Amino acid sequence: MIRTQRYKLIHNLNYLSPFPIDQDFYISPTFQDLLNRTKENVPTRWFKSLKDYYQRPEWELYDIKMDSEEVNNLFGKASMKNIFMELNNRLLKWQWATKDPWVCSPHAVLEDKGPYRKSPVCMDLFNSFK
Repeated sequence: MIRTQRYKLIHNLNYLSPFPIDQDFYISPTFQDLLNRTKENVPTRWFKSLKDYYQRPEWELYDIKMDSEEVNNLFGKASMKNIFMELNNRLLKWQWATKDPWVCSPHAVLEDKGPYRKSPVCMDLFNSFK
């Protein structure tokens, strides 16, 4: 995730997969209320459904000045393409600078051993066929 004073870009590496829940969070009254309301088809009064919370899109881009609750994901809107590209480039630059082992995820793996020790590369997994 990267943010500026105005925008926030989230790259969900495990997108469209069930979101892992810690036990202390799971047993909290707030989460139990959300879970029970969802099971009973009762409005949750949350901005997102339980499914939206569990299965997030790969990219989320929010204008936090205009949408502080992060309700409207702007990723994919033509008007936001340059903002996305700028933030994504800054995020990748930071990941490489900090030697983030997830820099290539979720569509590739970082190879930084053996012949790639001095020049790490992302090796594609081909897990997003179109």
